[in-house]
Amino acid sequence: MSDFISVQHDQHIYTISIDRPNAKNALNIDMYTTLANILIEANNDDSVRAILLTHTTEVFCSGNDMHDFLHMSQGTLNNSDSRQQVERFMVALLNCRKPIVAAVNGAAIGIGTTLLQYCDFVFCSPHTRFQTPFTPLGLCPEFASSIQLEKIIGTRKAKAMLMMGEPMMASEAESLGFVNQVVDSPFNKAQTYVKQLASLPPNAMRNTKALLNASSIEPLLACIEIENQLLFDLLAQPEAKEAISAFLEKRAPDFSQF
Repeated sequence: MSDFISVQHDQHIYTISIDRPNAKNALNIDMYTTLANILIEANNDDSVRAILLTHTTEVFCSGNDMHDFLHMSQGTLNNSDSRQQVERFMVALLNCRKPIVAAVNGAAIGIGTTLLQYCDFVFCSPHTRFQTPFTPLGLCPEFASSIQLEKIIGTRKAKAMLMMGEPMMASEAESLGFVNQVVDSPFNKAQTYVKQLASLPPNAMRNTKALLNASSIEPLLACIEIENQLLFDLLAQPEAKEAISAFLEKRAPDFSQF
C-alpha cells in the first residue's frame, strides 16, 4: 500500500486522492500497485456505485516517477515487474464497471493525461495544462494513447501532443472534448457529479457504461501491450537514458550523437 494514495468510501462513492506533493504527484511503481488494488476492490464491491479521482496538491500528476525511469533505463529496477504493475493499473482502470469522475487542477503530464482518457467525466480548472512529452524523453505513447487520444481530440492535435510534446491548455481541452467542463472549482463540480451518478440505478449505470465501451476494450488492451513492450524497450536505449538524465539534471538533452 502506497502512502501517497488515499481512499475514502462514503455513501456509495470511492474518493481516490493522489497525495505526493514533494514529487508533484508523480506516480512510482508502488503507487501504480495501490491504484490497481483500489480500482479492483471498487469494481468488485457492489456498495461502490461511483468513483471520484482527485488530488491534494496544486498538481494533478506530473507523470511517471523519473527516478524510476532512470533506474529502469540503467537496469537497476526490474523492468518486467515494473511493467506488470503499470499494466495491472491500466487494465483495472480500463475495465472498471463503475463511473469515474476526475477533478483536475494544475498540470497533468504523461500518465496524468493518458489516464484521463478512461475517466467517464473530467472537470478541470482554467489553468490546467495537459501534456504527453513521450518522444522528447526518447519514449513512445502509453495507455493506448496512440489510438485513443486521436479518437477524442482529433488527428492533428494528437500528433502535436504525442510527437512534439505540445501542451493542451484547459480551454482547448474543453473545445476538443477532452474534458467536460472548465470550472473554477473542479473538485466541487466533480463531487456534485459523482453524487448524482451514485444516486442513479446502479445496474443500469454499469450496463450502460459497458455498452458504451464494448467495441473498444479489446483493441485498447492489445494496443496497451504493444505500446508498453516498445516503451520498456526504448527505456533501455541511449536516447532515453540521455533524455531522462538531462531532465533530472535540469539541462538540455543532446541527441546529436544518435
